[in-house]
Amino acid sequence: MKRYLLPAGLALAGWFGVHETRNLREELDSLASAPRADPAEVAALEKKLGEVGHELDDAKGRIERDQAKVELARRVLALEARVFDADCRIDDQVTRLSTWESQWTDLEPSIDSRLTELKVGLEERWRSLDEIATRTARVADEDRERLERIDDRMIAERDRARMWDELVGPVVQLAGDTTVGSGVLLESRRAGDDDEWRTHLMTAWHVVRDIYGTPDRTDEPVPVKMYLRNGETRHETAHLIAHDAGLDVALLVLDTHERVPCGARLATRQRLADVRIFDGVYAVGCPLGNDPIPTRGEIAATEHVVEGTTYWMVSAPTYIGNSGGGIFDSDTHELLAIFSKIYTHGSLRSTIVPHMGLATPLIAVYDWLENEGLADAPTATSADRVESSLKTASAKH
Repeated sequence: MKRYLLPAGLALAGWFGVHETRNLREELDSLASAPRADPAEVAALEKKLGEVGHELDDAKGRIERDQAKVELARRVLALEARVFDADCRIDDQVTRLSTWESQWTDLEPSIDSRLTELKVGLEERWRSLDEIATRTARVADEDRERLERIDDRMIAERDRARMWDELVGPVVQLAGDTTVGSGVLLESRRAGDDDEWRTHLMTAWHVVRDIYGTPDRTDEPVPVKMYLRNGETRHETAHLIAHDAGLDVALLVLDTHERVPCGARLATRQRLADVRIFDGVYAVGCPLGNDPIPTRGEIAATEHVVEGTTYWMVSAPTYIGNSGGGIFDSDTHELLAIFSKIYTHGSLRSTIVPHMGLATPLIAVYDWLENEGLADAPTATSADRVESSLKTASAKH
């Protein structure tokens, strides 16, 4: 009710002030038109007019204050409306929360059960994956071990094949009517621009001498039996180019112009100069007319002198028929020396001492080739010198 009474009072006060002012104005006008005026009445009227003015100012002040109260009341009403709306929204959220809590209370047991099932399932899956990973790792380890064994076998096979090609393949048998010995093929080299090959052979001079039998037969061909990796053999002949009885070494050339599958690689002068006792070697020859047989040993001496000639002594087992065969570096498989002699014990019935073989080092062979005028490149490396020597020797032959 206050909201409606307050504006009515304000209107009534305003009407009253206006009415009083009008009456006073009428009285003043009446007095002004009168011919005479009583000063006392005029003073009384002015006093009354001043009082009315004051009342009018008070009324105007009350009206302004009442208008401010009305604006404040309007704002309060608007705020009350917003608060009411917020209360409604809060009530709605509370209702929703109550509904959600009720639903969660109903679902919580089933959710917990489902989570438990999922946890159990994940644990079982993890155990299964762990078992699979363990089995996979075990299989991988087994496969790796098998691969390593296969690799080892393959490497061993490759090494055996390489060793055969570099150690056994170059060794040949030289045989006469009543004697047998060995020789070493060198790598085949092209003969000029044609598709022809030249292959040289080193052996002990006494092997070739015994095959000839007499000095007048040195122009005759020497039978050469080559051995192939597949077990087959190949028969060729060779002719003597040069020899040195003191060194017990001879150089021959094959009569064929075809390339041979295996040939020994010659050691350099530097490698030969570095040879010391205990260096590992392979002795490969055809003892007693057998296929080439490799035996392993060491350099036992590098300055073993017999009848003025210096030999190397090797501990690799050798026998009759090894003469003319090769002494190879056990690591690089390079040809180091040509086997020459074997020690015997006793005068009536000699006993062979197989671990005391003597070999002519290639460094002495290189010097011999140069001294014979078979080398035309004295400043070249040892390998180049030997190759040049062989070419010159073949040209002279």
